[in-house]
Amino acid sequence: MPYDLPPLSWLRAFEASARLGNFTRAAEELLITPAAISYQVRQLEQQLGYPLFERLHRTLVLTRLGQTYLPTVEKAFSDLSIATVSVFGDRNRQPVRFRCLNSFGQLWMIPRIRRFQELHPDVDLQMISASWAETLNPELFDIDIRFGDGTWTDGIVEFLQNDPIIPVCHPDLGLPATKHDLEALGAAPRLDIMGVIDTWESFFRGYGHEVPSRNGLQVDQTLSALELAALGHGHALVLESLAQPYLDAGRLVRSCDRRINSRHSYYLVTSRPRKALAPAAQNFCVWMIDELRHP
Repeated sequence: MPYDLPPLSWLRAFEASARLGNFTRAAEELLITPAAISYQVRQLEQQLGYPLFERLHRTLVLTRLGQTYLPTVEKAFSDLSIATVSVFGDRNRQPVRFRCLNSFGQLWMIPRIRRFQELHPDVDLQMISASWAETLNPELFDIDIRFGDGTWTDGIVEFLQNDPIIPVCHPDLGLPATKHDLEALGAAPRLDIMGVIDTWESFFRGYGHEVPSRNGLQVDQTLSALELAALGHGHALVLESLAQPYLDAGRLVRSCDRRINSRHSYYLVTSRPRKALAPAAQNFCVWMIDELRHP
């Protein structure tokens, strides 16, 4: 939608002149000449059809219409400034921007983020959630936390952690600890997460057990599988670190004592070596690595 607005440079000249009281000071702030400020204000007045200032000796006095118009212009520039800082950060205090999968962000990062803020209160963070690993764009974020096989070629890849895969369920669906637990698990309703490499098939084959037929809901997110399992819809096969908040809260229990090693791991991907990152980003990486390796 087109906006019926004067050029923003004219409005900036008007706002600065009104706030500072003369063209010379406004010119110093906006890094142009007083003549240019005067010209832009006159152009604005001509477009609006009304004078905005009374020009006295070495000073400016707003007309009644100028006084009415100024608060609206000031608010517009203030809103633009707030929105710019909110989205892109303060130029003097750039946030550390990192991306991670939704499940990792919700279940691992958010419960721990206060620890980092207490250690580094002067560092702002910006978390960008993603469903799947995409190409690293250093203009959008500094750090990418990925889950996969580590063969990406779009950045510097650093191993973080390999997490075991465990079956979990609602406390009422826990299986008895017997040698027949796999048979019981095979007969129970199971939730499948689409697109993952560590499936129920690989779990049962890992124990040399016949793979049972699929018999439960399919979802595309670990978070969905965990929530469904917590509501009693079946057993979910998930990374232990992501299930831990549910286990700690008593919403889920381990279906049995069995586990398998995941064929994928967590990796840190950066556009350049970690030592070349900004100090705040380096501190974030060091903290996260320490949290992952020494929980």
